[in-house]
Amino acid sequence: MNDDDVEMYWATIDEDPTTLADLYLDFHIFSRIEFGIFRDRLSAAILVARAAKKQINQLEEHFKTQQQDGSHIVPGWEAESDDYLGVNMGTVETAYHLYIGATTVTAVAALEALLMDLTPDDEALPRGLHRLWIAFLDRYKVIGETRLRMIQQEQKIGKRRNTFAHALTGPYFSREKSIQDMFTEGTLQDTLQTVGNLAVEMEMLVLAHKEAAGP
Repeated sequence: MNDDDVEMYWATIDEDPTTLADLYLDFHIFSRIEFGIFRDRLSAAILVARAAKKQINQLEEHFKTQQQDGSHIVPGWEAESDDYLGVNMGTVETAYHLYIGATTVTAVAALEALLMDLTPDDEALPRGLHRLWIAFLDRYKVIGETRLRMIQQEQKIGKRRNTFAHALTGPYFSREKSIQDMFTEGTLQDTLQTVGNLAVEMEMLVLAHKEAAGP
């Protein structure tokens, strides 16, 4: 990745959303169709995330302005007006964590779908991200520190995805705390970068294996 690539990325992504994943792929150009499909899925997830974030930021700014200038207050209903504004601001805060969680789930699902696409037809299709991941590493004989690192990275993003899914169905108060603790802008960026890095490394393994196997 160089500065020119990054500058071009930010200058063109609004006109070409298919490139949204490129930043998280270190501008790697995939050569296999399965990875091209993955890139499109990841770009779509980022596109939805950007749209949600923009709307959430606009609503947050709107309600903060109302809070500061008092334009939300209905005469005679001051306390109720403040309560209603507080509910609106709370909904926006919840939406912020939800958009991050939903994007996390979608990005990890794109990686899981890629693993499924790469599973040979003559192999049984493992169920679940972790089993798919172990099967991939076994297939391409990834061992030692590289294997350990790649498993740790997969487990990190898998835990984030699972935490969000479980939080949505858990008790209300624990759900809110769980979402707020794990789903921040920083963790989202880390998840997208981890997913992207793993996909690039996967293609390199696939291509190296094919080259070693010969014609």
